[in-house]
Amino acid sequence: MNREQALPYVSFYVDDAQAFRSRDEMPDNARLVGWQCGFEPLFVAVWSYLDVRLDDDEAAELATDMLRERNWFSDEPTEPDYII
Repeated sequence: MNREQALPYVSFYVDDAQAFRSRDEMPDNARLVGWQCGFEPLFVAVWSYLDVRLDDDEAAELATDMLRERNWFSDEPTEPDYII
């Protein structure tokens, strides 16, 4: 899956201060972290409010923490299937 294919599946937007943001605020360097949920994926767009690019591990950790806070995982959090 590439970035263009993933964008319609972004459901949450968050920066590295764990502040929820809107799609309009998403910068071009936002990382898209996704989990396959049956037939459709779910993506979280994650970026740094300091305008630096996050690495894969940082982006995955921030996205996982945000979904854990929302009780999205039914059990223990799983590793993301996609990091774009």
